Amino acid sequence: MRICAACGNREKYLIRIYRWGVPHGHSGHQINYRWTDLYACPGCDAGRLVVFDHDCFAPPFEEPWDMSWEWQVAADGVRCLQTTLARCPDPMEPSCSCAVHLSLRASSESSKPHDATATVEMKDDGSPQFRFSGTP
Repeated sequence: MRICAACGNREKYLIRIYRWGVPHGHSGHQINYRWTDLYACPGCDAGRLVVFDHDCFAPPFEEPWDMSWEWQVAADGVRCLQTTLARCPDPMEPSCSCAVHLSLRASSESSKPHDATATVEMKDDGSPQFRFSGTP
């Protein structure tokens, strides 16, 4: 885990949203490995959404095998999500099919600017979704 840029505490996993494939170097790896996680600071509730993508199909000179993207998540959105996580049977299970995981997966896969900030909002049905600055 990393250190929170806002207050200096050590971040913790809040929810593992998505995993696909087997990590490079492990038995069963087949070219791709991807994951999406949300980390939160227990000191100030600042969050960080991280998307990682590994693709070792192309030679490394065409594009890096490992790429990751990060978006800061507003503390009020992290607090909103923390209360909603009580409805999830296992926030650390990325294959969970609960409404919380399904909604976060869908909203984290949308196209978003790399310099955007994010928050978590509740949809009309009570499911959380990411909302990125600069998106409708």
